[in-house]
Amino acid sequence: MRDGPASAVHGLDYWRERARTLGARAVISTDHDGSIDDVSAMHRAWLLPELAALLPLSPGPHRTILDLGCGTGRLTGDLAELVGHAIGVEPVESLLALATPAAEVEYRHLTDPDGPLPVADGEVQVAFTCLVLGGLDRAALDAMGDELERTLAPCGLVFLTESVSEQAAADHWTFRSVDDYASAMPWAGLQEIARFDDAGDPVSVLAGRKPA
Repeated sequence: MRDGPASAVHGLDYWRERARTLGARAVISTDHDGSIDDVSAMHRAWLLPELAALLPLSPGPHRTILDLGCGTGRLTGDLAELVGHAIGVEPVESLLALATPAAEVEYRHLTDPDGPLPVADGEVQVAFTCLVLGGLDRAALDAMGDELERTLAPCGLVFLTESVSEQAAADHWTFRSVDDYASAMPWAGLQEIARFDDAGDPVSVLAGRKPA
């Protein structure tokens, strides 16, 4: 991805300025010609069936999904409908301000980009990203892997959608392989379950679970 949504940790000034100039469109690649609604619909069509296949058929009580780097919440409501309840976490205040309230959705601001996620130990059963983790350097990615392990309940699902382009890193984005993400979360046993093209960039869908 040459551009992507807000990073959870580093480069926060870049993403704040991007949000100021692009508004809601800051959360998608500028390589996309279509509207943000069209791009979001495309991402839903690719990702939600893959995620649903890994979940029970109907939402149960106390099932919560973490939408990490949720941006404007463009997918958070869909995740809540699928799982039962969703927590969207985002460090860029102006993006959260654009989020539309939805049933069974709560948004939490990551006030300290270098601190822990505003999520309790074992609070969520699923952790979800859509083109977010490329915004982290390697140390921050490893730390985020630890945070996802902390916040997931036993047997919790990790569902990551991230660029696996072989482009050189940019100041605000690092391109990684499937193995890079798997090695950052060795506890999850991440495996690629799907791959698609997003505005010319290969994107991998990775899934794994926290041990019981």
